[in-house]
Amino acid sequence: MGKLGSKLKKVASDWLDIPQDVSANLPRVLMIGPYRVHVENHQGVASFSEGELQLKTEGGRLSVTGKKLTIHAIYPDEVWVEGEISEVKFLS
Repeated sequence: MGKLGSKLKKVASDWLDIPQDVSANLPRVLMIGPYRVHVENHQGVASFSEGELQLKTEGGRLSVTGKKLTIHAIYPDEVWVEGEISEVKFLS
């Protein structure tokens, strides 16, 4: 979707008081301590190893780094990652 469509979604989201993660398909990240991360609105796994998971998102890639990472559950729009998580960040 073009820039105009994105701007319209933002305006509609603000006007209707809809969270932007819902209207713009942005990722929602929930971290439970240093041992579990839940990501909603991902668009697939870009890469995975025991030390790093990269997920494709609407705005780029989301990186989860740590040790002994495992994908506990994965669904079309959400993923649960477990292990010794040290960092969660967006990559440009």
